Amino acid sequence: MKCYLIRHGQTMGNVLLNFNGCRTDEPLTEEGRAALKKIDDAAEDAVLFASPMKRAIETASIMLPGHEPTVIEDLREMDFGYFEGKNHKTLDGDPGYQEWLDSGGASKVPGGESIAEFQYRVVGAFRLAVKMASEKGADTMYIVAHGGTLMAVMNMLTGESYYEFNAPNGAGYCTELEVDDAGNVLAATSYDRFCGGLSAGSDGWRPPQYTPSGSPVR
Repeated sequence: MKCYLIRHGQTMGNVLLNFNGCRTDEPLTEEGRAALKKIDDAAEDAVLFASPMKRAIETASIMLPGHEPTVIEDLREMDFGYFEGKNHKTLDGDPGYQEWLDSGGASKVPGGESIAEFQYRVVGAFRLAVKMASEKGADTMYIVAHGGTLMAVMNMLTGESYYEFNAPNGAGYCTELEVDDAGNVLAATSYDRFCGGLSAGSDGWRPPQYTPSGSPVR
């Protein structure tokens, strides 16, 4: 099964470099909408899944207008708790923020989730999406969600660092999955960076990226 994992378009929170997670339900900026384009070569029978957040739904409607998204609640972004709506500048010097930084981002966000808790939630949602797509007989699926969502799934599929998979707005990854008859993910045989949702960009986001010798899917 081919699976496209796409980060939503630009929001004002992205512009301000805020921790905007599942508590901030904001739309795309005008610039964010203008930077996205329809994926012209999307298969008609491909299955589309999306986070329930406005920014993901809006992105899906622009990029895949002929596909009705199935919303999966647990694809939503991380709960940033006390950090929500703030950025490094406003949090600089805060003891709780410094403790989180000192942990490499691994400790639980005050009033929110840890990366481990977040990843457990997201990976469960991803596996559900794959199973649903498999039950429909689809060989291509799209998931439009969040930067953290992509990082959590790609870390699980490849075993590489969570922070290696921070994709630009409107971009993401195309993965080839080995799926059994019950819809369980057995392996990720390859992945490429995916830029199909961007009409322009100068960040060098270009495929191909990686082909593993053995999948650490778990």
